[in-house]
Amino acid sequence: MTARRSLNLKLIVSVLAAFLLSLAFSWLLHDRLSERDAYALIDRTFENVQDELTDCINERLVLVCMAAREQLEDGHPDDPASLQKLAHELRVTEISVADDKGDIIRSSVTDYLSGPGRKAFNFAEAGGEATNMMGLVDGRYTEYCQPYRSNDGYSNWRKFIGVWRHDGGFFEIGLDAKALQSLARSTCVDLFRNWHVGGTGGIVVTTVSGLVLSDYDEPNREGTQFEEPHDTFYWKRKEIETFPVYVMIPKSAATVQRDVLVGATAALNGVAFVFVALLVGFVISAFVRQQIRAQAAKEMKMATDIQLSALPNVFPPFPDETHFDIWASMATAKEVGGDFYDFYFMGQDRVLFLVADVSGKGIPAAMFMMRAKTLIKSAAQTGKPIAQVFEEVNNALGEGNTSCTFVTAWAGELNTRTGHMTFVNAGHNPPALLRGSKAELLKSRPSLALGAMPEVHYRVGELQLEPGDEIYLYTDGIVEQPDPSGKPYGEDRLLKVLSGPERQQKDLLDAVLADVRRFAAGAEQADDCTQLAMRYRGEPDVVSYEYAPTMEDLARATADLTAALEQVPDNAKNKLLIAADEIFANIVRYSGATRWSLTVVLTHYPDGVRLVISDDGKPFDPLAQRDPDTTLSAAERAIGGLGILIVKKTMSPVTYRRRNGNNILTMGKDYGN
Repeated sequence: MTARRSLNLKLIVSVLAAFLLSLAFSWLLHDRLSERDAYALIDRTFENVQDELTDCINERLVLVCMAAREQLEDGHPDDPASLQKLAHELRVTEISVADDKGDIIRSSVTDYLSGPGRKAFNFAEAGGEATNMMGLVDGRYTEYCQPYRSNDGYSNWRKFIGVWRHDGGFFEIGLDAKALQSLARSTCVDLFRNWHVGGTGGIVVTTVSGLVLSDYDEPNREGTQFEEPHDTFYWKRKEIETFPVYVMIPKSAATVQRDVLVGATAALNGVAFVFVALLVGFVISAFVRQQIRAQAAKEMKMATDIQLSALPNVFPPFPDETHFDIWASMATAKEVGGDFYDFYFMGQDRVLFLVADVSGKGIPAAMFMMRAKTLIKSAAQTGKPIAQVFEEVNNALGEGNTSCTFVTAWAGELNTRTGHMTFVNAGHNPPALLRGSKAELLKSRPSLALGAMPEVHYRVGELQLEPGDEIYLYTDGIVEQPDPSGKPYGEDRLLKVLSGPERQQKDLLDAVLADVRRFAAGAEQADDCTQLAMRYRGEPDVVSYEYAPTMEDLARATADLTAALEQVPDNAKNKLLIAADEIFANIVRYSGATRWSLTVVLTHYPDGVRLVISDDGKPFDPLAQRDPDTTLSAAERAIGGLGILIVKKTMSPVTYRRRNGNNILTMGKDYGN
């Protein structure tokens, strides 16, 4: 009996010791994790603070540099003594003016100027950050801000700001630490006020002497002496543009989290001490079920992403194409669907477009869909006729098809120059032909679905499309969607919507899907709803011009474009002329081109214009330029960029590419119905 009690006591002591050891280990682990997470958050915060503070200071200093430029261009004396006086008035350390070769021609610092035994300071030859100022000469920048750094030539620290001159070259101001803090101090006061880090921490910005400029927890503490945080904080200090910046997180916040986690661990261990077998079994079972559900959801999400990424989803897909328009959409009934659509060129003037529906649902149908889509595209892009493509794909899908899965598909091959179309129907719903204000089904005797039986011969249909004609493809999820009583949507209702006013293709697809959902009146979506609309525009009218990069040819280009747009409605014409004038002027003034050209493409059905502007100047992608902040006032906003913004906002599509040493910008405007 005594031995049994001794054994039980040893077991109890052992379990209790293990419990206490686990508790201590959990406390230590969570303490280290809390500290690591706090410092990781501080480091990420410093990255944001660096950007915010630098941008704020740079914007302020650019305005000061512009003010110096305005005074000098308005006739202010530019001898060194006068420039020193102007620098004192503007509270900067130095002012310099450089010509278009990078030589300083005027400066408040005489050592920068040419004199007995020395050349003028030249930015192009200086190396390092100074060389970047030449971007103000060659048109890369309208203003440039160097970081606060060591000025190697004069053994001091400076921050330099430059803005371009209207007559070539640029103006530059330089600031030492005292001047930089004097000018930028006011911009820091409200910058990080009430900026909390991790909910309870924050940011303090001070002067070098320790006076608070911006404080997160006491808004009225500005101007008081700051004392570095004590050991109750996780904190770091970093100097940004001469300003000491502190990011702090109270240890108490992390301690609470640690204590809660440790307390929860202790409670669980205590319950496990009493009900170890039952609790462990329940927790493990629940965890495994949760992991299985999470893994299944993850795999389903991955399958959905793979399926959607395999379908074209950027519209318009061919921005430079003027012979036809194409749009498509798919709304799946489940996470993973069996429908698909596709379109691609099979040669210079031949485009294939199709919609297909795989029997079955879920991941097996999606996998069969991916295989069918890949087989069709691989065979079609060899240039074979569409009927032969379907025959080869049918045989390939039938091999080893033990699940008896099949694919219905309708595919059309369009000659974009002539409008002649051949098509094959593999057991699919007949498409609709939209001609004028009328929509009717393009019925033909269908062939067998793909994968259902080997060695099937597929019949070919032909149709001559007229400019303005539209082919609408869909899957049976559209016409077979039931309402709450079980009545299907049907082809007649579909044709009524297709004959309605929503004739722009994307609007047309949205209108059909919206009508199907109104008809369903809350009933569950029964099947995938996939649509594709292809409108044939016909052959466009094209005129081209060549120009030299001169102001005279700029005026001639505007006149040529005005004449070419004679029949274009005034609203669209005015927007085209404004956008084109911005691009023309940029080429002549800044590109360095030796020649440039304009091609005007007048498209039809719907009517529209495409302008293709090419030049052999230095590479420049206007679409990659950062948009100006139009919420700022004219005085606060950086110079430049509004012209490109106008082009982006008023033209569609707008594309850029660099080819054979030329910049090629295409922009367009549709103004028809």
